[in-house]
Amino acid sequence: MKNEKTNPESAGNVRTQFNESKGKEAYRVAFTLLSDYCIGMTGGMTNIWVAYWNNHEFRSHITDAIIELNANKKEIIESVKSACKVLLPDNVDMDTEVNIHIIADGNRGYFQFGNNVMMDIIYFDDFSEFLYTLKHEMHHAYYRKWFAEKTSNKERNEGEDYLYQCQESFIFEGIAQRLDFDATYSNEHKQMFANKELITELFDEWITLFRALKGDSPQTVIEMYQENEYERAIERGKKYYPGKNETHHIRPDIQYFLSYNIYNSIFEAAGQEKLKYVIENPDKLLLIYNELHIDSMIVPRIPDDIVRIWQESF
Repeated sequence: MKNEKTNPESAGNVRTQFNESKGKEAYRVAFTLLSDYCIGMTGGMTNIWVAYWNNHEFRSHITDAIIELNANKKEIIESVKSACKVLLPDNVDMDTEVNIHIIADGNRGYFQFGNNVMMDIIYFDDFSEFLYTLKHEMHHAYYRKWFAEKTSNKERNEGEDYLYQCQESFIFEGIAQRLDFDATYSNEHKQMFANKELITELFDEWITLFRALKGDSPQTVIEMYQENEYERAIERGKKYYPGKNETHHIRPDIQYFLSYNIYNSIFEAAGQEKLKYVIENPDKLLLIYNELHIDSMIVPRIPDDIVRIWQESF
C-alpha cells in the first residue's frame, strides 16, 4: 500500500500535520468499520472517515485548510488573540505560551487542556468554522490561567470542590461561546438555546444540584449526578428535537445552555462594560444578573440562597 505523509511544520506556537494513507477501497472501508463491528464504539468517526475517503471534495477542503494555515500562521494567531482579548480581563497574560496542535485523524475533536489546544481539522465543514472554534478554545487557555490564580487558592472539601468545578465550567463556556455561537451553531441548535421549557428544566436541575451539594451527603449527590449526566443530555436532545439528524451532536446541558443565556442577557441589558465586569469578577455573576433581570429574560431570576452559595465558593 502506498503511503503519503507530510512532515509536521511549526511556526511559533502553531504546529500543523496532515496524514493521508491510500490503498484499495475494500481495505479502507474495512479498516474504518473495524471499531464498529469489534468494539461497538465509534463516536461517529466511522461515518466521518468513510466520507473522507469517498469524497474528493471533502479531502480537498481539508488540504486547502492546511495550506491556508501554513501560509498565514502569524496573521491567524494574531486575529484569534485579538478576538479573545475583548472577552478577557485587562490583566490577563496574553504572552502565555499556548501550543496549538492541528491534526487530521477524525478521532480527537477540539478541546483545551493546560497550555494546549487540540484542533482536529476533519471536524469542520469550512475554514471559517475552524477559526471561530479555535477562538473559543484559545479563550479557555488564556482565561483558565487567570481564573486559577484568582480563585483556586481557597481550601475546599469534596462537595465544595465539585461545586467549584461546576462553576468553572459554567463560566468558561458561558464566555467563550460568545466567540463562536453566532457563526458555528446551526439554526436547530440556536432554537434549543431559546426553548423556554428546556431552559426551565435545566434551571431547576441546576438549582437542585447546588442546594444538594451544600447538604449532608455531597458525595452521594455527586455520584448520582455523574452517573447519568451524559444520558440525560442525550435524552433531552431527543425530547426537544425528536428525529433531527444532528440531535446526537446537541446535548443540552447546564454548562452551555444556561451559561450562554446568562452572559448574553447581561450583555444585551447593560452592554460590553458590564459584561467585562462579570468576566473580571466571576463571583458577582449571579448578583449582577439578578440586578439586571427582567421578566422577558429566558433564565429565571436566581434564588437568593443560590447567589450566596455561588459567591461563597470563591
